Amino acid sequence: SSYSKALPSKEGLFILEVMKKGLQERFIEFNRKYRLATSKQRTLLTVSGGVDKVVIPHLFKQVGLPFSIAHCNFMLRGTESSEDEVFVRELASMHEVPFYAKRFDTNALAETSKQSIQMVARDIRYQWFNQLVADRENGLNRIATAHHLSDNTETVILNLVRGTGIKGLRGIPVKNGIVIRPLMFATKDEILQYAADHNLNFREDSSNTK
Repeated sequence: SSYSKALPSKEGLFILEVMKKGLQERFIEFNRKYRLATSKQRTLLTVSGGVDKVVIPHLFKQVGLPFSIAHCNFMLRGTESSEDEVFVRELASMHEVPFYAKRFDTNALAETSKQSIQMVARDIRYQWFNQLVADRENGLNRIATAHHLSDNTETVILNLVRGTGIKGLRGIPVKNGIVIRPLMFATKDEILQYAADHNLNFREDSSNTK
């Protein structure tokens, strides 16, 4: 029936249950539930400098999960982009983990491909992340993005506006191949509170206001 289709999924019910606990404890349970990362495998964390991207390496370090950090500089915001790269490099140094950075002339690539800057940025960053994992010398097994529950809500709403129907209700998957999303249980407000509680510095992307 249409009513049964609207009921929360098993994944949704699990997320509601873990929301009652502290963020670090919930992170451990969520990671274990979906088998996202292990202490025996190194995960590539994609870090731009925003609050969610700063919280995820902190959580990985706190619970003993090995990781490396990768940062894409899309060269779209002048000195602000360069400062983001320096910030993330220092973050990786603070955590004492391997760091990878790459600069892309995103505007030129968008003009050549006749695609939007957003789509080009998405494609080139995932291509690079996959190359880093494919290189066995890096010792990487998976890619973790910092998508969270609030991102998922926005995606579901956008899909509904686009008319994707019931399929669009699925939103962003917790796991898709080697790509994992360990923060999918937490809201943006909870992530901000965690950063405040642990005195974590982060950078605001001015383009997000657009």
